[in-house]
Amino acid sequence: ASVFWHGPPRIMNAAALPAEIAVIETTVDGRYQIISRIASGGMGEVYRAHDAVLDREVALKVLHTSLAGDPGFIERFRREARAAAMLGHSNIVAVHDWGATTGGTYFMVMEFVRGHSLRQVLARVGRLSAAQSADVAIQVLAALDHAHTRGIVHRDIKPENILVTLDGVVKVADFGLARALAESAITHAPGTVTGTVQYLAPEQVQGDPADARTDLYSLGIVLFELLTGRVPFSGETSVAIAYKHLSDRVPPPSRVNAMVPAALDRLVGHSTEKDRERRPTSAAAMRRDVVACMHGLPPSKTLQGLVREIPPSDVVPDDRAPTVTIPRTLAPRARRKRTLRKISTAIALILALLAGGWATWTYAIPHNRTVPGLIGLTRGQAEAELAKVGLELDVGDGVYSTSIPQNRVARQNLAEGETVEKGSTITVALSLGAELRSIPDVGNQPFAAARKALENAGFRVGEPQRAYDERIEEGNVIRTEPGPGSRYEVGKTVAVVLSRGPRPVPVPSIAGDPRQEAESKVLEAGLVPSVVEEFSTDVERGVVIRSDPEAGTALHRGDTVTIFVSMGPRQFPMPDVVGMETGAAVDRLEGLGLRVDVVEIPNSDHDEVVGQSPEEGTTVEQGDEVTIYVA
Repeated sequence: ASVFWHGPPRIMNAAALPAEIAVIETTVDGRYQIISRIASGGMGEVYRAHDAVLDREVALKVLHTSLAGDPGFIERFRREARAAAMLGHSNIVAVHDWGATTGGTYFMVMEFVRGHSLRQVLARVGRLSAAQSADVAIQVLAALDHAHTRGIVHRDIKPENILVTLDGVVKVADFGLARALAESAITHAPGTVTGTVQYLAPEQVQGDPADARTDLYSLGIVLFELLTGRVPFSGETSVAIAYKHLSDRVPPPSRVNAMVPAALDRLVGHSTEKDRERRPTSAAAMRRDVVACMHGLPPSKTLQGLVREIPPSDVVPDDRAPTVTIPRTLAPRARRKRTLRKISTAIALILALLAGGWATWTYAIPHNRTVPGLIGLTRGQAEAELAKVGLELDVGDGVYSTSIPQNRVARQNLAEGETVEKGSTITVALSLGAELRSIPDVGNQPFAAARKALENAGFRVGEPQRAYDERIEEGNVIRTEPGPGSRYEVGKTVAVVLSRGPRPVPVPSIAGDPRQEAESKVLEAGLVPSVVEEFSTDVERGVVIRSDPEAGTALHRGDTVTIFVSMGPRQFPMPDVVGMETGAAVDRLEGLGLRVDVVEIPNSDHDEVVGQSPEEGTTVEQGDEVTIYVA
């Protein structure tokens, strides 16, 4: 690597410089010249750099040299970096390049984002408003939905990996790197888990495979932190915090910040369920829930306004939520299953040895019950099913559902097959049916504004259709289907028809038509006629010579068509050419549109006009034949 000093131009070997300068002043891979360090994390350092090939600023993540010692990690890094580079979304930090230097330094080149991380924003303002927090969540979920549909799970959603640009656009960084690091032999010894413990989902703590719903749990923790200014779980050790993810429910944010609305309380609770089966089914589904929560939130400063108030800083922030490695922990459910297996073994032994030990089994062993499946049942049916196994029913708040009919069980707090003590209460939520909302009136609005209004109302917007319209400006909305005010199911697609402007009108063919007939044709086509008269020796008086624009040209209604109408041949007095040189006389007469017959008088030089017919002053018109006598 070459090193470039900011003083007089000279090239030095990086090894001759102090360690920090040797890094800051180095050009990586002969292309990326490092300018300054901008962030520090669990995987490496992030630098602002200049791409000499494409002449642009980039963010260069240089991985810790310790990771290069694990061949498995390097292969996973290449695979994950390649997959991340294929993601293309406005809410994802783009990956431009990746590779390694000849010295074994592995790096990833990403989009340089002008703005701040959520960690920096929280450090500055403490916490965000409900509307600001929901805005962040909506944009992060758009990024996660894009990645999840392509089979990529982030695994390390936290404020450090969420950036907010100066324009208020939220971008998620480090897709794929979390998986490569978590599976590294250097950091991931058998029986351990690697990650950012404050945001780990229960299944990650247990060592189970992560999926899309794992990212939703982590985002729920981030949303709690945005609303309250702190994470829900804390402890003296990383293991203590991890255990709370398994044993404790995330409290409603309103317990810390009374200004948090109930809708966001429910959203945080839903996304941070211990059992991933009870979380939102996808990032798209959770995003629809957040969009629904946006309605009725008190107005607040936009993300753009908030970020622009935070002054830029050259200080590299410490990683407040570092990546750590902890032992895997058994969840209470897993411990219950292990206990039940031991009890079952003991029961089998007792039954084999003591056939008459029924009374002992009755009083010594707890009576557990298996939770039945209640989804789709009516309240009465659910109550009867629970009564069969000695359990009680409690009905909580209703939930909207597009798949479960109204007044039937849409959710149950414990999944089918779980075991509970006899007499326990199972809480269910009955379906309210599909949520219906009124379609907003977006007529005559630009498509971008109309789409935003429809999406804010909870609807999807399909690819716009286009039609001609005489009144609506090109690119604006003519109508929606269903129309404004219609009650329509939230999450469904609204069709939008955009204007192509007025329909083109071809200029009619009018050459050779009488003037009045030509004007009528132009008016019938929706165009405006303008008549210009001119002399013509070829076209009869009162007949159209031509039009401008010519026939077939596409115009819009109301445009003007000029009609050129013949006045017939031009009439004028016969000029006097007697005494003129023969050639000059012929040129003058022909220039007036006359045909000239030259009669030569015998025995003369024929170079001068000595007579003419008709005589001077006689009325003639273009095309007439006149005679000159030359001698």
